[in-house]
Amino acid sequence: MEPIIGNIEANSAKVAQTLNVILADEFLLYTKTKNAHSNFNEKETNHQSLLFKTQYDQLEDIMDGIAERIHSTGYNIPATLEIFMELEHLAAQSQLNNDASDLIKDLLNEHVNLIIRLQNKFVYFRNELQELGVSGYIGQLMETHEQMLGTLKVQL
Repeated sequence: MEPIIGNIEANSAKVAQTLNVILADEFLLYTKTKNAHSNFNEKETNHQSLLFKTQYDQLEDIMDGIAERIHSTGYNIPATLEIFMELEHLAAQSQLNNDASDLIKDLLNEHVNLIIRLQNKFVYFRNELQELGVSGYIGQLMETHEQMLGTLKVQL
């Protein structure tokens, strides 16, 4: 069992750095989802407003969980928007259209892109770093995003 502990200690900086990138991606998706909730066309149903709110609440919980994981490595969390924007991978573009369908399509695309990156991180943690606990956590994040994706698809 000692090699596992030594492996975890040796990898803590890599784990923290990679989780910080994921946190930045989640933060941008949270912001886009909150924007969708705030700016969707009033002609749309209250159901869609509730959907956006439910999803940004889920994303907030995800961010809290990632932050806890980063803290457990002994490293700090980037605490500024500037740092998050340097780390994030999602396309940061302002949404001019407030049609719920267009907002949902944009969020679908962002979830798909994030799931692809999470799959890559899953493989990195599992195979390269041999961090099975962290890769399992990333697998849970992928499942959550796949469920969110499915919920959004139903709305189109």
